[in-house]
Amino acid sequence: MYNEKDFKRMSSFYVNEVHLITMLFPFIERKLQEESEIYTYLQNDLEKTVKMLLSRLNLKEDLKEKINKIDWKEKQLVESKNLSINQQNNIQKFIIVSGNDKYIKEVNKNIQKLDKISKEKIVIINCYNIVEFNKNIKSILDNTDMILNTSGEHEIEEIFPEYIKQKKKA
Repeated sequence: MYNEKDFKRMSSFYVNEVHLITMLFPFIERKLQEESEIYTYLQNDLEKTVKMLLSRLNLKEDLKEKINKIDWKEKQLVESKNLSINQQNNIQKFIIVSGNDKYIKEVNKNIQKLDKISKEKIVIINCYNIVEFNKNIKSILDNTDMILNTSGEHEIEEIFPEYIKQKKKA
C-alpha cells in the first residue's frame, strides 16, 4: 500500500488516447524545461498518437524533438529489477503509467521495490481511462496526492469537492 514517505502519486483521467496525450503535453513541456526525466510504462502503444499530435500542434521544434525522444511504445509488465529508470543521478523523475487496473498496480508495485533510487525524487502519474475506472474512483483517489488534468496539477478536492480522503491508521 502507498506509504506517504515514498513516492508522490498523481492521477489523471482521460477519455481517449488523444485526450491523454493532449493533457500530458503541457505538463511534459514544463518538466522538460526543468530538466526532469520522463519515463513511460504504457500498456498500449501511443507512438502514432504522439507523432500525429506533434505534427498538428504549433510547438517549438526542440520541444517536439524532446517529446519524440520519450518512449511512447507499449511495455509488457516487468519486474522491478528490469525497470529502466536512471537510478544514478539525483534529477526529478516523472513516470507516466497507463493501462488497465492490473497493469497500473503491478507497475506501481515494481517501482516501489526500487532500492537504489531516491524515492522522494519520483512522481508516479497513473493515467486512467475514465470509462474503465469510473467505478473505482474512490480507491484511486485514496492512493493519490494530486490530480493532473488539462489545466495542470490540482489538489484532489479542487477537482472532486465531495471527496474526503480517509486517514491511514498507524
